[in-house]
Amino acid sequence: MPRSHGVLAATAILAAVAALAATAAVAQQQLSPSSEPQSGEKVLSFHANMTRHAISITHGGIVGMGTFPPGIPSLSEPALRNGLILDLKFADADGNLVGFGSELEYFPEGQSPAVEQDVRWQTGWAIVVPGRGMIFLEQIEHSGGLGPKVIQRTRETGEDWVGDWWITTTVGPLENGRGRIVGGAGEFANIRGEFVEIDRLTRFTVDGRMELDLELRLFIK
Repeated sequence: MPRSHGVLAATAILAAVAALAATAAVAQQQLSPSSEPQSGEKVLSFHANMTRHAISITHGGIVGMGTFPPGIPSLSEPALRNGLILDLKFADADGNLVGFGSELEYFPEGQSPAVEQDVRWQTGWAIVVPGRGMIFLEQIEHSGGLGPKVIQRTRETGEDWVGDWWITTTVGPLENGRGRIVGGAGEFANIRGEFVEIDRLTRFTVDGRMELDLELRLFIK
């Protein structure tokens, strides 16, 4: 092999290794111990895949994500600009649709999860299970480095991020790091317990679309 060809081949190999290393650097698991049930707790989970189950998402522009469907009003007004609304369908662990719900988020003034290393914010969930009732949840979430390691990297390279970002986003408000089941209606009128949100991101596109699996894991007392 001519020397020039060997140099080119070596350069290509080094570039490939560097790309793999970059992906590995942001592929991480951040599942907290609070994600597992304790003795006496019954687990009830609601699952959603953003590609198949998301209905709509809008926000004020600080989260670094896209909005859809096209033409959906943004939360651009000063009093609303730090907010986010996500509507989606929920499935059980076998993929059968069982309900729908809404997530409401509000971020601290002057802090963006698309930029900061670790932002914490308030989140509320409303889950509807037709024929059974409703469940209401509250939590504090954190970004865990998603902004600089995924969103900013995508913006800088102009290429989709592909990897495995698996995280328990819930960090409170309870002392054990879980969120609170606030209450319910119908069959769930007397529900009590705690919960966590677990997200698994595998792609973040240059236009802000997330390929993500989400689980709301409820621990019923």
